[in-house]
Amino acid sequence: MADKRAILLGFFVDPDNINYSDYDILKDILGKSDNFADFQQKSISLTGRWILIYISDKEKKIFNDPATSRHIYYSSGPEMILGSNSNIINYYIDHAENKDPEFTEYISSKFYNINEEERYSDATGFENIYKLLPNHYYDMDQKTSQRYWLEIPYIDYNHAIDRSTELLVNSFKAIDKRDYYKILGLTAGFDSRVIYAAASYAGIDTKYFLSTMNILKADHPDLVIAKEILNDYGKDLIILDKLAPLKDEFAYYYKENIEDSQILPKTLTAQHLLYSPDFPDNTLYITGNNSAVFKDYYSKREASSGKEISKITGIPKKYTIFNESFDRWLEENRDLVKNANINMMDLFYWEHRLANFGVKYVANQDIAVDEFSAFNNREMFLLLMQAKHENKIDHKVIFKDIINKLDPKLMTDPINPTSGKGKVANFVKRNVSKRTWENIKLVLKN
Repeated sequence: MADKRAILLGFFVDPDNINYSDYDILKDILGKSDNFADFQQKSISLTGRWILIYISDKEKKIFNDPATSRHIYYSSGPEMILGSNSNIINYYIDHAENKDPEFTEYISSKFYNINEEERYSDATGFENIYKLLPNHYYDMDQKTSQRYWLEIPYIDYNHAIDRSTELLVNSFKAIDKRDYYKILGLTAGFDSRVIYAAASYAGIDTKYFLSTMNILKADHPDLVIAKEILNDYGKDLIILDKLAPLKDEFAYYYKENIEDSQILPKTLTAQHLLYSPDFPDNTLYITGNNSAVFKDYYSKREASSGKEISKITGIPKKYTIFNESFDRWLEENRDLVKNANINMMDLFYWEHRLANFGVKYVANQDIAVDEFSAFNNREMFLLLMQAKHENKIDHKVIFKDIINKLDPKLMTDPINPTSGKGKVANFVKRNVSKRTWENIKLVLKN
């Protein structure tokens, strides 16, 4: 048997062994693995934010959690450099800026700016520095990124719901045994409702909070409904309001350590979590992030060309920067999608939007607090993606079924109610293409 070692960066929990520490989990999956492929397969049910490095006399490979919320960047130059972001790699060895004309035009556009720097593919702002995308590992011997796909037995819809509910609840039971001061963000949304239901069912010790980001008014649905939910259960909502202006020191380190960092309203929340004495160093922020992998995020579930993907995502027609790479991605993954029984655009969301946008703020707030998303679990991703595809259902059906298994009472409060203005916006969004909606947003911003 090959001499083998494994290194964990970050943290994870095992929903099937809730008393296991990080070390126990790592020792267990390494001991049961004969090679890297075995090692990866053993990670399929783990929840958390992590990077795993596998080293043997035959293999040296690295991969990360299913959402890639613990980022891996790599340099393709003569010297192999891995880092948590491109700025860190560039700090040690200077790389030329990415001067590709299409890239430069795109990142200088108003569309890019108002959509919180939405981008796709593995490219960065530097030449020869790339982001490791979901369902890929980095081979340190070959110095290349390689695709992989793990499988889980799919039985039927009811089993998928039962097992996903078990994964959620047991992930919370496991994290509750760790030394964290836990805070759970609660809003009027579906994601946080599922997370609240699972966390409450698990009986974890956590505080509940919501940040106004200095922009939410007292009558905002997120505040009103979060309060109503907690009042029904005799719990309190901590409201973060009147947040201090951004400090120069915070802004400096925030921008220095994160590629294309943006100062957004929620950046004030990250600063508050860092400096406020109410939140100790071991604070863990529990969120409902990453569930969009098995949502109907896009208007269509399939696409026939890269040009069509650009249209579906809403990228203005004049920006063709991603069309060719989307074409290649489609061609590479047609068989995978068919064999895995999932929707093409769900996989696209996972590998492109989630990796480049969905987990971006998670890295941005690392300066202040670590995050735990119980949805960030590969087995759950695969089960619910297949359940949605097989039954041709909306993700809301899945969420309702999970909540009803845990606490049907939680379905009595409205989910994401909208005001008159919001209803008009939603009507327009439902009745025009994503590209047309993005053009409307551009006009309104002028």
